[in-house]
Amino acid sequence: MKATKIIKRWDLAVALFALIFSIFLPGALQGAAIPSVENVVAGKEPIPTIEDLTGGKVKIGDLVDKNNVELVKEYLTVAMYELVKRGMVLRMGTQLPPEQLNPPSFGAATVRNRGKAVLIGNAPYYEKEGNIWPGGIPFPVAKNGLEAMCNYHYGRAWDSYHTAPIDLWYVNAKGENYKTIGQEHIYVKCSGRTVLPPFGTIPGYDNVYLKRISVATYPREITGLGQFTVRYYDPGKDYDTGFVYLPAFKRTIRTSATTWQDNIVGSDITYGDGDGFQDPFNGWNFKLTGRKFMLVNEPKSPTPIFDEKGQLSKTVQFDQGKKYPRLGWVIAPVDVVEGIPKIKHIYGKKVVYVMMWPYVFTGSGIHATDIYDRQMKLWKGYLQMFGRHEYLNGDRKMPQTPLSGALTYDLQTGHSTLMWMHHMPNVKLDPDKDVNLGILLKKGR
Repeated sequence: MKATKIIKRWDLAVALFALIFSIFLPGALQGAAIPSVENVVAGKEPIPTIEDLTGGKVKIGDLVDKNNVELVKEYLTVAMYELVKRGMVLRMGTQLPPEQLNPPSFGAATVRNRGKAVLIGNAPYYEKEGNIWPGGIPFPVAKNGLEAMCNYHYGRAWDSYHTAPIDLWYVNAKGENYKTIGQEHIYVKCSGRTVLPPFGTIPGYDNVYLKRISVATYPREITGLGQFTVRYYDPGKDYDTGFVYLPAFKRTIRTSATTWQDNIVGSDITYGDGDGFQDPFNGWNFKLTGRKFMLVNEPKSPTPIFDEKGQLSKTVQFDQGKKYPRLGWVIAPVDVVEGIPKIKHIYGKKVVYVMMWPYVFTGSGIHATDIYDRQMKLWKGYLQMFGRHEYLNGDRKMPQTPLSGALTYDLQTGHSTLMWMHHMPNVKLDPDKDVNLGILLKKGR
């Protein structure tokens, strides 16, 4: 009897301690209720907010800077954490529900083709080798690093895009924008199409994944400098082909295996850095090191980043001169992939944060990339930046996603390059008429 009373008193003491603990440290018990990444991407539980993850210490609308960055450190990339410590300010924004992030046809293709992707070599095929992936995310729950990277590369929720104008700001360590150049991008995906007809694969392009043109538009002395590239479906079988046009010499040269390591007109961005990772996969080994919730740039800002003329809005705030645009950030699930080059490369490693389905934005499948030099010292941080995501509902209607751009920051020199883009996906483009060497030369001359 006496032992029973002691046990009951101990139970009561534990209950009282738990009550007091929950009153004074509310986040401690909330943490136990945080859903897993797996349950969120499966649709079993809602995605947590930054308030949920920090136990109310950081709320939507709050600013995160070097004074309180430790509260959200585990939800930042390595480079983002360093940038905030150096003066970048993050505004906590609001996430969109998955159905507002991508066109219905792309989501339907992902559901329809789920479980039918097989990874052969460096590319996903539909049930067996030779059947080109018809569209949607090939591996909704990636089992390894290459599958996660295939989700980004072969699971893009756009069939084409024309991006113009593009302004690249060269910003020095003092935060001064000392030079600006212009660019234009044209991309046409030839397989895995789900929004624009012809759906699936464009006839005659069974072996081609996409065609692209990237060309300088100003100042006059570099106008026309650019690339026309064809990327084949499996880069392990057929390496990229194409040409670089050099307006100063009025000549073209064929692209080589090292072209993706070249800087874009002396900026901090290489051609392989674009979209977070554009190098051909066959030159890299990938390892899935984990999946987690991260702060990613919000898909729809409260005010447009661009005005009606396609110019950067005057309402955009900056910190540390022109170094850091003050934008909104939201929680999203990501696969963390480590990439090590197999070929001689300027980089020693890239850590890529790949958005997980169904929280993939139409604009890009990669949130950010941490880039290391050959001594494995952190070198650069690449961040995607989004503006106002305008989504048109309805069958086959085109999503309008003005992708604001990207920030590439050299952490070793303090220099950075900001790329501001008026990016309109799913415009009707013909791979034969609109993306070829003749178009590149015409723009360059």
